[in-house]
Amino acid sequence: MSAGVDAETTVVDVPAATEATLIETILGSPGIAEKILIANGLVGIARMSPLALAERAGISVKEAHRLVAAFELGHRVEMARTRRPKRLKTSRDIATFFGPTLRGLVHEEVWIAGLDAWRGVRGVRMVARGGLHGATLRPADVLRGALELGSVTFAMVHNHPSGDPKPSDEDVELTREIEHRAHLIGVELVDHVIVTPSGKFSSVFKI
Repeated sequence: MSAGVDAETTVVDVPAATEATLIETILGSPGIAEKILIANGLVGIARMSPLALAERAGISVKEAHRLVAAFELGHRVEMARTRRPKRLKTSRDIATFFGPTLRGLVHEEVWIAGLDAWRGVRGVRMVARGGLHGATLRPADVLRGALELGSVTFAMVHNHPSGDPKPSDEDVELTREIEHRAHLIGVELVDHVIVTPSGKFSSVFKI
């Protein structure tokens, strides 16, 4: 027996392990992974807060924090592997840039990217977060964020967890209002893109 491995240590073949086995390895508690997966699904677990996960899955807050941290590490690896465009010149650029952040969410989030005169990214900010049925967004929050990022122009993006990239009537109406108000204060909204879990996307500006 090699040093540092005690008799009770179980070595898991991580690449070949089931999702349930991986969860049990992270938590160190056998027998609860299937319950967690059945109640929430893998994607649901990945984007839950620790408190929500603890309540839904019947585990301790400490265990939930451990599991959420593991998923967050995986998420950050995906983001690091994704070659993000440095300039957001097209709707596809915007979808590619924000895809790793938004694709796995089970709730809606609205983000903006502040851009310079060459469409280079000055910074990004989440301006609204909602439940399964949408995010509550105020135009003032979007414009404040754009100004604080020092934007010459800015792009908006939000996700549709349902998988349907088609803009809703509310998406269109709100976009037009924000576009108008932005013009009044001297900044330009250049696009509003909707992304989905599958990678499909659409632009409110192209309907």
